[in-house]
Parts: sequence; structure tokens; C-alpha cells
Amino acid sequence: MFSSNTHNYNTQPQPQSGRIELIIGCMYSGKTSEIIRRIQMYQTLNIPISIYTHLSDTRYAESGNICTHNRNTIQAIPVSKLQNIRNLEDYKKSKIVFIEEAQFFADLYETVLECANSDNKIVIICGLDGDFQMKPFEQIVRLIPCAESVVKLNALCKKCGDGTAASFSKRIVSSQERELVGSDGIYEAVCRRHYYE
Repeated sequence: MFSSNTHNYNTQPQPQSGRIELIIGCMYSGKTSEIIRRIQMYQTLNIPISIYTHLSDTRYAESGNICTHNRNTIQAIPVSKLQNIRNLEDYKKSKIVFIEEAQFFADLYETVLECANSDNKIVIICGLDGDFQMKPFEQIVRLIPCAESVVKLNALCKKCGDGTAASFSKRIVSSQERELVGSDGIYEAVCRRHYYE
């Protein structure tokens, strides 16, 4: 005999599940263009989003803007510690959280896991995976096994000039500081051969 109570279908909407998406690559690979494209996609659907960038990024615009090398700009909230965003009203209302220049945040790994796992946010992160010495930005690289999606973008080699893919950021000034904010006249995107030349 079958009972009509065998299945209990829940018709209530389920809470959003958290998710982590990474957009990584070298300088000039289109990371910021890609994150702006995704931001605009979600904005057309009126999905609540919040956008954050590191306070130190003032390459092409005032602090508080995400800006591509072509000067395509979108407004963001500048912060120095990512953990602080979880107290902001903007963050609490959002379903999707965008983090630009993620390599600059010392608390990226822990905060992103809290955002996705505890707060059920979709977190889309954009940043460099390696520095000018081909050393990993640890906070970003640690997130790779925790992410549902990882997209590594390439640029075109500035030295080859023939469309050869570039995966590395080569510093062309003498500074040995790990974090030297800037791009034009400081870094070039190069292939492996030209990185070592």
C-alpha cells in the first residue's frame, strides 16, 4: 500500500549556496575587463551586488574605481582589509561580491571562505596569480582548490608582437619591491622566452 505522504516536496525557495570564482592571469590579460563584463551582466538582471577593490590601487583613477587599461571604469568600494566588508550594509544586501586586485589583500583566503561558506555569497575574485618573479600570490593560489571556477587569462607578448600568448608579468624598472602599483612603463606582459631574456 502506498501512502500519499511518502514524498514531502518543499515548495519554499532554498537559500542561495555560496560559490567562489577566480579570474587570474598576468598583467594586461583582460582580468579587469572580464570582471567589469560580469558586473554589468548581473546589473542588467538587477541582482544585488557589491564591488570592492584595494585602497592602494590608484593606477588610472581615484581610489574607489575599478579601471581597465583602456580607462573603462566602474565604481567600487576601496578597502584595505577585506574582513571589514562583512560589516558593511552594501555587503549584507548583496548576493554577489566582486573583489578586484585581490592579490593585495593579506586576509583574502579566510575572508572569501567566510563569505562563501558562512554568508552564502557568490564571490568573484580578480587578481594576479604570480608576481614579477613568477612567485605565486599565496592568498589567491590557496583559493584554487576551494573554487568552483578558475579562469586563467593570457595577454599577448609585448616583445614577440605576433600574437604569441603571454602568461607572465615582467617588471621593466629596477625596483625589487614585491608590490609596486602601476602598469604602463613598469610592467610588460611576456611569453616564457622573453621573460628569461
